[in-house]
Amino acid sequence: MTFGELQGLPLKALATRPITEQFPDLNSGVVHLDAPAGTLAHAAVLDVLANYRKNSASMPQRRSRVALNWAANRFRALIGAPGGAVSFGPDMTSLTRAFVRSIEPALLPGDEVVCTTLDHCSNVDPWRQAAHRRGAAVRMAEVSSDGRLTVDAVATQLGPRTRWIAVTAGSNALGSAPELVRICAAARLAGAQVFVDGAQVPAHLPVDVAAWGCDVFVTSAATWYGPGCGILWRRSGGISATLLGDVAPTGGPGIGAVLATGVAAEVLLHWDRASVFRHGDRLANLLARSLRMIDGVRVLGRSDDAARLPIVAFQVAGRPAAEVAAQLADGGVVVGHGTFGSEPALRAVAPDTPEALRAGMARYTTRADVRALIAMLAGITATRD
Repeated sequence: MTFGELQGLPLKALATRPITEQFPDLNSGVVHLDAPAGTLAHAAVLDVLANYRKNSASMPQRRSRVALNWAANRFRALIGAPGGAVSFGPDMTSLTRAFVRSIEPALLPGDEVVCTTLDHCSNVDPWRQAAHRRGAAVRMAEVSSDGRLTVDAVATQLGPRTRWIAVTAGSNALGSAPELVRICAAARLAGAQVFVDGAQVPAHLPVDVAAWGCDVFVTSAATWYGPGCGILWRRSGGISATLLGDVAPTGGPGIGAVLATGVAAEVLLHWDRASVFRHGDRLANLLARSLRMIDGVRVLGRSDDAARLPIVAFQVAGRPAAEVAAQLADGGVVVGHGTFGSEPALRAVAPDTPEALRAGMARYTTRADVRALIAMLAGITATRD
């Protein structure tokens, strides 16, 4: 019997219910199309958070440790990790910074770290700061003009002093997904380790850290139907589970959020994920094809032959992204806008105007949602000056 069942959560039954029952917040009547910024929480996650708030005072410390270890094990199962250390923190940015600080003393003057222009700034800035303090160097692997990060772009930056490669498993702006197996293989040949920013990837692509060969993987449960909680896995350090920042002044996640993160992982494990992934791909492809047919709309960096997350970035000619996003929101359609902490990636495909709009698919996204966005954009472009 799983810990989730011990808590009275019928996850198998919940995972097969209609989507509107699995995601009660869908009843708001709003079309939610910015999953990369955070998904709606699953009903099981909301239930466990509510139950924990009511019963946390009576939970003994021993029970908290059981919950922590259970959640860590469910996360290992989700990412294909046979062992390794798992840390929970307030968010993935905090965990990334904490991890980089932990390995910083091992960086020596003249050492090198390879980062990429496909990555979010939260997986670049901490490495740059640490390298600066230690007299090391950061080399940047560049995104191509069609939005891809090739293995060669990374491999050409490797050298005898490369210690770490920090790379995304999938861009939050363009959706591009690098070939991590080959990147990790190149790192091993160079004697380097690989830190992977997984962000929202577990919701959209198979994650298998053992097959990839990476050394560290970090993600955010809030982007795969869970609570606000960051999770970091490290290959070395044995099997352990720790809570980072569980003291009030540091804003730690607390055991309730950790338990809810384990439940979110369990929900994904109960779904037919291959079917879920195909669902997202079909909707994103439908959106990209339809947007290309609207005069004045440009789809950014979505190569047909590249692996990718179901994220579509686009621009409307002559209209600021914020203005278009506001018009869409007025019509009940929520998309992202801006540079999403990934301006270098957007500049690679749109050098003059990197600000864009972003639509990201989720388990609860429907064809009707996508069509609503397409219809509204067609109306917006038809009325432009």
